[in-house]
Amino acid sequence: MNKLDRMVSAIDPAAACTEPAMSQGVHDLLAEIVATPPALRRGRSPWRRPLLAGVAVAGLAAAAVVAAPMVSGPSNAAYAVTENSDGTIQVTVKELRDPDGLEAKLKAVGIPADVTFTEAGKQCARGRFVGADLAYDPPNTQNMTEQQRKEFDKPDNWRSRDVAAPINQDTFVISPRFMRPSETLVLEFRPGNYPGMRWVFLPYLAKAGSPVAPCRPVKADSDEGMVKEQARN
Repeated sequence: MNKLDRMVSAIDPAAACTEPAMSQGVHDLLAEIVATPPALRRGRSPWRRPLLAGVAVAGLAAAAVVAAPMVSGPSNAAYAVTENSDGTIQVTVKELRDPDGLEAKLKAVGIPADVTFTEAGKQCARGRFVGADLAYDPPNTQNMTEQQRKEFDKPDNWRSRDVAAPINQDTFVISPRFMRPSETLVLEFRPGNYPGMRWVFLPYLAKAGSPVAPCRPVKADSDEGMVKEQARN
């Protein structure tokens, strides 16, 4: 009689069906099997040992073997956030829902963010926060002097456009190097109105210390400029 047969014969059938416990004899036999060197187990591969032991215990002994379950949080198909090796963060947005969840994902990778999803043709009214650069509240350029124009065009005045840039119809990349300490990345999304464009978004940087007020939807500006920018990327 081999050890597995001995283990089966030692099981109390009534106990196996009614309670998740094993007799002392079964415990002793399992301990003996585990203690036996692999070389003495007649060609039985050590790769198969955990699986075989699990089947024997669960199927024959209805046993008290505790395994840690594989737990994964609920997957959210609406968006995905991935950290890249170069320090950038890739964000894919498939559905405009659960902005709080996306904010939490971004916070988890070190990006303080305020995310809003609006209806088609809507955007948030201005004045929600103080912009960290000129992208949120650009000055009138009509009567600018040449020197003023040079100051206006400095890259540092348009960091918002660099910190979050689209790369295809549903994905954009965040470059944290363009953010300064305590600034908030403000993202406004709305459904796209053009073929091949799932959504359009307005990325801004809120100045450090400036709270971001709730969105008040108003009629959106034309999407044409954003479509050209998305196509360029």
